[in-house]
Amino acid sequence: MRAVWTLLKKELKVTFVTPLAYVFLGVFLFLAGLFFYMGIVMTGEASLRVMMGNLAISLLFVLPMLTMRHFAEEQKAGTFELLMTSPISPVALILGKWLSSMVMCSLMLIGTLVFPIVLEVYGDPDWGIIFTSYIGLFLVCGAFTAAGLFASSLTNDQVAAGMGGIVLLLPFWLIGNADALVGDGLQDWLDKLALLPHLRGFTRGVVDSADVAYFVAFAFVFLFLTYRTLESRRWR
Repeated sequence: MRAVWTLLKKELKVTFVTPLAYVFLGVFLFLAGLFFYMGIVMTGEASLRVMMGNLAISLLFVLPMLTMRHFAEEQKAGTFELLMTSPISPVALILGKWLSSMVMCSLMLIGTLVFPIVLEVYGDPDWGIIFTSYIGLFLVCGAFTAAGLFASSLTNDQVAAGMGGIVLLLPFWLIGNADALVGDGLQDWLDKLALLPHLRGFTRGVVDSADVAYFVAFAFVFLFLTYRTLESRRWR
């Protein structure tokens, strides 16, 4: 755990001494504000439904760009081999980088709390639904950053890593709305793999253990794939 903590502090320091973190935070909060405004205009009511629904798809594009540098930059700079031969285990390395991305994603979500507060001042929002929606978005952060790390472990090109992360995640999002193409029977099976059906419950105020397990398993699978990729490179 000491190695994970050390790596976490190092990654956060690297993140926040560059303007990139503030760019991501600013862009995400701008999008959140835009979705908040659009939701009020479209529905005619003080609601976060539109904003919450669109924040998840925004994270799908933003988070792979946030995680793209983690391993790709190490490989391009030539420090990857040093990491692989250091006493730090690949598991600690992966967890340190993943947790640093989770901290950044959490800060993004915390920044959007200004919009529920605005609703509280001018309306009467359902804080139960708001709370469960944020739980869902936090789980989405865990899943998306894990996939982004895996994409970053496959290449030494940061842009390719970012685009690769998006390409990895898009099918899991799109198959949640494929019923018009595949029919209800096959859609029921696709919904078990799709991200969107497992997120809907949180936005309705329901925390289902099956949905929580889905996002935890999603993150675990991609973190494991990252581990296998690093191990294969370690022994080349």
